Amino acid sequence: MKVNNKNHKITFRCTKHEKKIIYSLAKKSGMTASEYCRKQAKYGKVLAIPKLTSNEVEYMRTLKTYSSNFNRISNLIKEKDPCLEEEVRALVGELTTLHKRLSL
Repeated sequence: MKVNNKNHKITFRCTKHEKKIIYSLAKKSGMTASEYCRKQAKYGKVLAIPKLTSNEVEYMRTLKTYSSNFNRISNLIKEKDPCLEEEVRALVGELTTLHKRLSL
């Protein structure tokens, strides 16, 4: 069981507009405002990405599997048919780009 030993408090003042921004970014990141501010202070950057749905997570896993399989196929045919290898590598590149866009 995880022990919550966060019993120290830090407060700061901000404008109404700044508060709206903080809460909005925290919500987009799937965090509370406190979690968001802590991570922002600790790491200097928090990516504000909405949580993926279960369908999107499954889609990401499938894309990753396809990408790995295409890499394996490409390695197998590398010496036999260079043209086919180029086509497979291009497809792997497209899948990798799509995977990176979705996982940002």
